[in-house]
Amino acid sequence: MSGKDKKHHNNEQQHDAASKEIYDNKKELHEHMNAQEPVGDSSTNPSDGEEPQATQDQLQQKEDALQKLQEELNKKNEELTALKDLLVRRQADFENYKKRVIRMQEDDRKLAIKDMALDVITINDDLIRAIEAASNVQNVENLAEAHTSFVEGVKIISRQIEDMLKRYGVEEIESFNQPFDPEYNEAIEIDESPDVEKDTITKVYQKGFKLDKYVIRAARVKVTRPAKKPDTTNEKAEENTTASPH
Repeated sequence: MSGKDKKHHNNEQQHDAASKEIYDNKKELHEHMNAQEPVGDSSTNPSDGEEPQATQDQLQQKEDALQKLQEELNKKNEELTALKDLLVRRQADFENYKKRVIRMQEDDRKLAIKDMALDVITINDDLIRAIEAASNVQNVENLAEAHTSFVEGVKIISRQIEDMLKRYGVEEIESFNQPFDPEYNEAIEIDESPDVEKDTITKVYQKGFKLDKYVIRAARVKVTRPAKKPDTTNEKAEENTTASPH
């Protein structure tokens, strides 16, 4: 519970205690007044309109105490109302803060997409130009040259894409000839070889990429495990059985 909530709770407790005390004092005063009514023979009771001075003083003290408690109760009511208003304002401020944070996050996301989209669009323009150039070749003798140019152009575009990803912190996962790590790699083929001492990636079918500690796409790889050593226990047992005398 926060400090403001504790203060609010304490004020409510004080308000309830003050209300109970006023009720108890009113009840006690009422009972006291009933106890002062004359009983029995009128000759032994004070005459009508006369009360002992002590009784009047007690009643006055009770009235003063009730008045004081009522004032305290009014004050607590005012404080409680003020705290409720404060809580309502604080809640409204917090809701507005959450909305601002959401808007800022959305704006940051859109700006990041905007920058990357511009790079992708620029690269795609180069790809379209390469396709158009290859499509416009009409002379059969130039087909081989057009094919070579198209392949080279696609390679350049692929390098541009990789460079763009690096600018945004996206890195290729180094997998080939590395120990197999299931967090960054997906094994789609497994074989065995005596040339490796532990599970090793010997072929990459599809590159993987990561952003800092986050895996964007795991690499799809071939994993080579150490070849199992032949079990010579049974062979030794058979040799010992053959060698032992009958």
